[in-house]
Amino acid sequence: MPALSSLTDAPRSSPLVERDPELAAIDRAIAAAAGGEGRTIVVDAAPGLGKTALLDAAEQRTRDAGWLVRRAAHGPRERFFSHGIVRTLLETPLRRLDDGARERAAAGLGGAAARLLLDGEVPEAGPEVGHSVLWLCAALAAERPLALLVDDAQWADAQSLTVLSYLARRIADLPIVLAVATRSRIGDWEPDPVGLLGGVGGGTVLAPGTLGRAAAFELTRRHAPGASDADCRAVHRSSGGNPWLLIELSRQLAIGGPDVLRDPLRHAVPLSPDARVQLRRRLSDVSPADRAVADALAILAAAADHHAVAEIVGAGAGDLTVARGRLAAEGLCAADAWRLAHPLLEAAVRAELGPFERERLHREAARVLAADGAAPELVAEHLLACGPASDPAASAALQEAAARATERGEPELAAALVTRALEERAPGDDRAAILARLGTTAFHAGRSDAHEQLQQALTASRDQATRVEILQRLGALQAIAPTGEWLDGVLAAGDQIDGDDPDLKLAAELAAMDALLTHTDRHAERAERVRAIAPLSTDVPELQAAALAHRAWLGAETGLVEASTCAGLARAALADDALLRLADRRAGFHLCVRVLMVTDRVEDADAAIRALRDSAAESGSIVLAAAAAWYAGDLALCVGRLQEAECEARRAIELAPAPGLVSAASTEVLVGALAERGALDDARAVLDARPELWRGDEGWETGVRHARARLLLAAGEFEQAAEAAREVGERRLAQGRGNPAWTSWRATLAHALAHLGRLEEAAVVADENVALAHAFGAPTALMTALLARTVCEPPGERRAAQAAAALELEAPAVLERAQLQVELGSMLVRLGRRIEARDALRPAFATADAAGAAPLAERARRELVASGLRPRKAALDGVASLTPRQAQVCGLAAGGRSNREIAQELFLSVKTIETHLAAAYEKLGVSGRAELVAALAAAEAEAP
Repeated sequence: MPALSSLTDAPRSSPLVERDPELAAIDRAIAAAAGGEGRTIVVDAAPGLGKTALLDAAEQRTRDAGWLVRRAAHGPRERFFSHGIVRTLLETPLRRLDDGARERAAAGLGGAAARLLLDGEVPEAGPEVGHSVLWLCAALAAERPLALLVDDAQWADAQSLTVLSYLARRIADLPIVLAVATRSRIGDWEPDPVGLLGGVGGGTVLAPGTLGRAAAFELTRRHAPGASDADCRAVHRSSGGNPWLLIELSRQLAIGGPDVLRDPLRHAVPLSPDARVQLRRRLSDVSPADRAVADALAILAAAADHHAVAEIVGAGAGDLTVARGRLAAEGLCAADAWRLAHPLLEAAVRAELGPFERERLHREAARVLAADGAAPELVAEHLLACGPASDPAASAALQEAAARATERGEPELAAALVTRALEERAPGDDRAAILARLGTTAFHAGRSDAHEQLQQALTASRDQATRVEILQRLGALQAIAPTGEWLDGVLAAGDQIDGDDPDLKLAAELAAMDALLTHTDRHAERAERVRAIAPLSTDVPELQAAALAHRAWLGAETGLVEASTCAGLARAALADDALLRLADRRAGFHLCVRVLMVTDRVEDADAAIRALRDSAAESGSIVLAAAAAWYAGDLALCVGRLQEAECEARRAIELAPAPGLVSAASTEVLVGALAERGALDDARAVLDARPELWRGDEGWETGVRHARARLLLAAGEFEQAAEAAREVGERRLAQGRGNPAWTSWRATLAHALAHLGRLEEAAVVADENVALAHAFGAPTALMTALLARTVCEPPGERRAAQAAAALELEAPAVLERAQLQVELGSMLVRLGRRIEARDALRPAFATADAAGAAPLAERARRELVASGLRPRKAALDGVASLTPRQAQVCGLAAGGRSNREIAQELFLSVKTIETHLAAAYEKLGVSGRAELVAALAAAEAEAP
């Protein structure tokens, strides 16, 4: 059977690319031999350039032509098997002859070959056996042309190479093709197949090279059909044009995506079964000493150098250099560096190690690198692959590496490193401090065990200051990702902090208030605690700021303090960025952002959100990134940027998919944006997919319930909308959050009742809503309340007057203003005042159309038609046709960010960013970023 191809030969199933000259030479040799003029072909190439594939082609062509084809390939352990290649090629054909033919072939000059092949009689050195084999080959070729194919000739025994050399010089008048594939000599002790066979008259030496760009692109897309030009370039560059490696990387690209190319160590896909067999064969061909060097290089990877390898394998400099040369000749090692040929091979060699040997080598690597003063990250990388050993040095390296990972914004890695340090259980470790750090990194990484780790740290700690620090982190985590399981423990621990240090006591009290925030059934308890604290009783800025944040929040959620006062408190709390720096361990910053939003301080809220987003990107915190996306989406919805609201909400849900405050609040934003856009089925699908976000009793689901009530209202299901709005109101009042700026459930109820014709009942609800909104003083809440009061009026002059009065109010809520304009315009049309109606309807249509609020835009257009105008239809192309994600990506690209920067900010892959940009370019009719900037600027200039 054909021999296994060498480590870097292309799989048999892959048609050759960029090998036309070599195939043409093979075809010429076959044609000449078929005409009785024998030819010799030597394929000489480094590992990976397709030697075996060319022999495959020769074999297929000659078999198809009806030739007798014989093929042989030996390994390094068969080098000393005398005449081994000759026996493999000719023993079977000779035995298959009938008795008479065999006797004739063995008679005379064929006798020495026959005795070798049939009886195993090894002849003495000399030309006799070569001539005898020639005689036998001539006899076999007399029946039909003969093809002798030898792969991996560098491993052939010297006697066989001598015979083949003899044949090559004497087959010119016989129908025989001799094709030999070989590669560089490994040692001076070996015969050189190229020297013995390549210079023979009538012989051809083929030297296939690496693949060029066009061939690489073709081969890549053959195995990864969806590969982009950038992916193909990356595969070509990484493989160096080596066909086998290129095919393996293409297969990995098809399975694992572009991340495999950017970070093969982290995202590598296992070798294909064929490639793994070839690798194992190559590893078995090298000596144990060389295999030890290969293993050490695979373990050390990029950290490998001559000294480190020598320390691990215990070899001298000279021996290592020779071993590296032998590994390079096998295609395993880079010729110019102390590394294996590719990270793909490093991962594959590591996978071939047994678990105990792999751990031993990783531990040795950690020891050697630490002794050489390597960076803690390099040492820790190996310690992660080892079990604990109660080693203080290992624990210290892991913790230092975790700190650096945190600084780089890699919380997932930091959490893994701290977890491993905790497992080390080294003497002298401060377990409480390590647990606290683990809880913090787990929080940033979005891990579900953050609560548990912090609680364990709290239990283990005896130092009051450390306990307060842990309490603060637990309190913030309770505020963002609440769980009732740990609440009482947090409160009890806070109460145990003694009053000798008033700042510590205040910090513990603030942590307790943070923890109570999302437990709405304990609103009264939290309110009492907030009223009891005195922000100016401490000189610590962050404690003062946190206390102010809680006061601002309490005033805003209840509506008992004017919006201007609440906003002033929030701005004061945010003044020196102390709360921003503590956004991962205190709720204060998040409270201030929400207060600024409900009080209509749009610019202040936007600045705070952007600051939080930058902080999340710098730290790599998934939780903070999700919170920033939620806030940004909610703010965008408030000011009528529906595409942005939808995009940010979806992003927040992607980052924080587990049921909780962020996912619920983001779902509320998403459903609201979809309903405003008229995508009612999509909004229903969102709710149907996450019933746990609006059917439970956790407290954070109330907002989603209100979004559902608004959706029912938009769908014309007024009875269900009224019922749902009443239920939301009952919950909000029980939670102490009666402020209409917090949840406009009264407005929703009034709208539903008005549509049901129950105008008097609707007016009572609306009047209460207006009074509360007026008392709080937030413009958006008041405009929303006045809009609801307007629809409670019967059609006519009073309704028009109500809408006109409401429009005197200045508020950032552009869609509410547009709705009021439509109400006013509609009434004026009915009153016969069509010219006046147009002045209200035109801006309403433009605003709704630009925002993508399709139902409102269509209603405004219908009223404009009723006024005697024929307005255009809503925009269906250009910027308005972009999906929310496309619009977001285009905005960032136009702002000067690179694809990689956009991917990092949005927590997406570069490939996904490229896809969004390509689709957006097509919709906008642009071909690059300069044109994109111009298109977006033009669209913004045309916006109302």
